Amino acid sequence: MVNLPRTTDDRWDTATEAGDGADDDATELWGDDESSDQPHAPEAPESSEPEQEKKEPKYANVVEFVHGFFLPVIRRRISDNDGGLSWDARWWAYPEVVARLTALHQAWEEARASDSMSAMSSWWIQHLEPHLRVILDGDTGPMANAKADRSFMGWPAMPADAVPSHVLAKILAQHL
Repeated sequence: MVNLPRTTDDRWDTATEAGDGADDDATELWGDDESSDQPHAPEAPESSEPEQEKKEPKYANVVEFVHGFFLPVIRRRISDNDGGLSWDARWWAYPEVVARLTALHQAWEEARASDSMSAMSSWWIQHLEPHLRVILDGDTGPMANAKADRSFMGWPAMPADAVPSHVLAKILAQHL
Protein backbone atom coordinates (compact mmCIF):
# COMPACT_ATOMS: atom_id res chain seq x y z
CA MET A 1 0.00 0.00 0.00
CA VAL A 2 1.25 3.45 -0.84
CA ASN A 3 0.86 6.17 1.77
CA LEU A 4 0.09 9.46 0.13
CA PRO A 5 0.88 12.66 1.99
CA ARG A 6 -2.15 14.37 3.46
CA THR A 7 -2.64 17.95 4.37
CA THR A 8 -4.07 18.96 7.72
CA ASP A 9 -7.06 20.35 5.86
CA ASP A 10 -9.50 17.94 4.18
CA ARG A 11 -10.78 20.57 1.72
CA TRP A 12 -10.05 20.19 -1.98
CA ASP A 13 -7.65 22.80 -3.29
CA THR A 14 -9.04 23.66 -6.69
CA ALA A 15 -6.67 26.59 -7.25
CA THR A 16 -9.59 28.83 -8.23
CA GLU A 17 -11.38 31.71 -6.63
CA ALA A 18 -14.21 29.32 -5.71
CA GLY A 19 -12.61 28.19 -2.46
CA ASP A 20 -14.05 25.09 -0.83
CA GLY A 21 -17.70 25.97 -1.26
CA ALA A 22 -18.17 27.46 2.22
CA ASP A 23 -21.22 29.73 2.62
CA ASP A 24 -19.12 32.86 3.07
CA ASP A 25 -17.68 32.28 -0.41
CA ALA A 26 -21.18 32.32 -1.96
CA THR A 27 -21.42 36.10 -1.64
CA GLU A 28 -18.15 36.50 -3.51
CA LEU A 29 -19.33 34.21 -6.32
CA TRP A 30 -22.96 35.29 -6.68
CA GLY A 31 -22.87 38.82 -5.33
CA ASP A 32 -24.79 40.22 -2.40
CA ASP A 33 -27.57 41.80 -4.42
CA GLU A 34 -30.47 39.55 -3.42
CA SER A 35 -32.87 41.48 -5.64
CA SER A 36 -31.18 40.19 -8.79
CA ASP A 37 -32.55 36.97 -10.28
CA GLN A 38 -29.35 36.32 -12.23
CA PRO A 39 -26.16 35.18 -10.54
CA HIS A 40 -23.04 37.21 -11.20
CA ALA A 41 -20.34 35.24 -12.91
CA PRO A 42 -16.99 35.42 -11.16
CA GLU A 43 -14.26 37.22 -13.03
CA ALA A 44 -11.52 35.03 -14.42
CA PRO A 45 -8.41 35.39 -12.27
CA GLU A 46 -5.46 36.98 -13.99
CA SER A 47 -2.70 34.49 -14.47
CA SER A 48 0.63 35.62 -13.13
CA GLU A 49 2.26 32.47 -14.50
CA PRO A 50 3.75 32.55 -17.97
CA GLU A 51 2.42 30.02 -20.46
CA GLN A 52 3.97 26.61 -19.96
CA GLU A 53 6.87 25.95 -22.24
CA LYS A 54 6.51 23.09 -24.66
CA LYS A 55 8.35 20.02 -23.43
CA GLU A 56 11.29 19.04 -25.55
CA PRO A 57 11.20 15.47 -26.86
CA LYS A 58 12.99 12.96 -24.67
CA TYR A 59 14.19 11.00 -27.72
CA ALA A 60 15.29 12.93 -30.80
CA ASN A 61 14.39 10.17 -33.25
CA VAL A 62 13.00 6.67 -33.58
CA VAL A 63 16.41 5.00 -33.16
CA GLU A 64 16.95 6.71 -29.79
CA PHE A 65 13.38 5.80 -28.79
CA VAL A 66 13.80 2.13 -29.74
CA HIS A 67 17.10 1.77 -27.89
CA GLY A 68 16.28 4.09 -24.98
CA PHE A 69 12.70 3.02 -24.24
CA PHE A 70 11.17 0.36 -26.48
CA LEU A 71 13.77 -2.41 -26.18
CA PRO A 72 14.50 -2.00 -22.46
CA VAL A 73 10.80 -1.77 -21.50
CA ILE A 74 8.87 -3.95 -23.98
CA ARG A 75 9.82 -7.55 -23.26
CA ARG A 76 8.17 -10.55 -24.87
CA ARG A 77 9.05 -14.19 -25.36
CA ILE A 78 10.26 -14.30 -28.95
CA SER A 79 10.28 -17.61 -30.83
CA ASP A 80 12.20 -18.66 -33.93
CA ASN A 81 9.61 -19.45 -36.61
CA ASP A 82 7.20 -21.57 -34.57
CA GLY A 83 4.22 -19.28 -35.03
CA GLY A 84 4.83 -17.35 -31.81
CA LEU A 85 6.12 -13.81 -31.61
CA SER A 86 8.79 -12.80 -34.09
CA TRP A 87 11.44 -10.08 -33.79
CA ASP A 88 14.55 -9.33 -35.79
CA ALA A 89 17.37 -7.36 -34.17
CA ARG A 90 17.65 -5.65 -37.55
CA TRP A 91 14.25 -3.97 -37.02
CA TRP A 92 15.54 -1.02 -39.05
CA ALA A 93 15.63 -3.24 -42.20
CA TYR A 94 11.81 -3.52 -42.30
CA PRO A 95 10.10 -0.36 -43.64
CA GLU A 96 6.77 -1.21 -41.97
CA VAL A 97 8.43 -1.76 -38.60
CA VAL A 98 10.33 1.54 -38.90
CA ALA A 99 7.10 3.34 -39.83
CA ARG A 100 5.15 1.80 -36.93
CA LEU A 101 7.91 2.43 -34.40
CA THR A 102 8.18 6.02 -35.63
CA ALA A 103 4.44 6.46 -35.12
CA LEU A 104 4.76 4.94 -31.64
CA HIS A 105 7.65 7.27 -30.82
CA GLN A 106 5.72 10.36 -31.92
CA ALA A 107 2.59 9.32 -30.01
CA TRP A 108 4.72 8.52 -26.93
CA GLU A 109 6.32 11.98 -27.02
CA GLU A 110 2.87 13.57 -27.35
CA ALA A 111 1.55 11.57 -24.38
CA ARG A 112 4.65 12.43 -22.35
CA ALA A 113 4.16 16.15 -23.02
CA SER A 114 0.44 16.02 -22.25
CA ASP A 115 -1.03 17.48 -19.09
CA SER A 116 -3.53 14.62 -18.98
CA MET A 117 -2.76 12.13 -16.24
CA SER A 118 -4.20 9.32 -18.39
CA ALA A 119 -2.30 10.16 -21.59
CA MET A 120 0.38 7.54 -21.07
CA SER A 121 -2.19 4.86 -20.26
CA SER A 122 -3.97 5.75 -23.50
CA TRP A 123 -0.67 5.45 -25.36
CA TRP A 124 -0.19 1.90 -24.10
CA ILE A 125 -3.74 0.80 -24.92
CA GLN A 126 -4.54 2.76 -28.07
CA HIS A 127 -1.12 2.92 -29.73
CA LEU A 128 1.41 0.39 -28.46
CA GLU A 129 -0.74 -2.72 -28.15
CA PRO A 130 -2.25 -2.62 -31.67
CA HIS A 131 1.15 -1.93 -33.26
CA LEU A 132 2.84 -4.68 -31.24
CA ARG A 133 0.25 -7.23 -32.40
CA VAL A 134 1.26 -6.49 -35.99
CA ILE A 135 5.00 -5.95 -35.53
CA LEU A 136 5.52 -9.15 -33.52
CA ASP A 137 2.98 -11.37 -35.31
CA GLY A 138 4.88 -14.59 -36.02
CA ASP A 139 2.48 -15.72 -38.76
CA THR A 140 1.90 -12.67 -40.96
CA GLY A 141 3.83 -9.78 -39.38
CA PRO A 142 6.64 -7.95 -41.16
CA MET A 143 9.30 -10.03 -39.36
CA ALA A 144 7.39 -13.35 -39.39
CA ASN A 145 10.14 -15.26 -41.20
CA ALA A 146 13.04 -13.64 -39.36
CA LYS A 147 15.70 -16.24 -38.71
CA ALA A 148 18.61 -16.25 -36.30
CA ASP A 149 21.01 -16.50 -39.26
CA ARG A 150 19.61 -13.20 -40.59
CA SER A 151 18.90 -14.67 -44.02
CA PHE A 152 15.35 -13.25 -44.22
CA MET A 153 15.29 -9.71 -45.55
CA GLY A 154 11.57 -9.08 -45.13
CA TRP A 155 8.54 -9.63 -47.29
CA PRO A 156 8.63 -8.10 -50.77
CA ALA A 157 6.68 -4.93 -51.38
CA MET A 158 3.09 -5.55 -52.42
CA PRO A 159 2.49 -5.04 -56.14
CA ALA A 160 0.64 -1.99 -57.40
CA ASP A 161 -0.36 -0.85 -60.86
CA ALA A 162 0.10 2.79 -61.83
CA VAL A 163 -2.90 4.94 -60.92
CA PRO A 164 -4.62 6.27 -64.08
CA SER A 165 -4.39 10.05 -64.28
CA HIS A 166 -8.18 10.60 -64.22
CA VAL A 167 -8.47 8.44 -61.05
CA LEU A 168 -5.46 10.12 -59.48
CA ALA A 169 -7.06 13.54 -60.04
CA LYS A 170 -10.24 12.40 -58.24
CA ILE A 171 -8.28 10.87 -55.36
CA LEU A 172 -6.20 14.03 -54.88
CA ALA A 173 -9.28 16.27 -55.11
CA GLN A 174 -10.82 14.43 -52.13
CA HIS A 175 -7.97 15.48 -49.83
CA LEU A 176 -8.05 19.20 -50.53
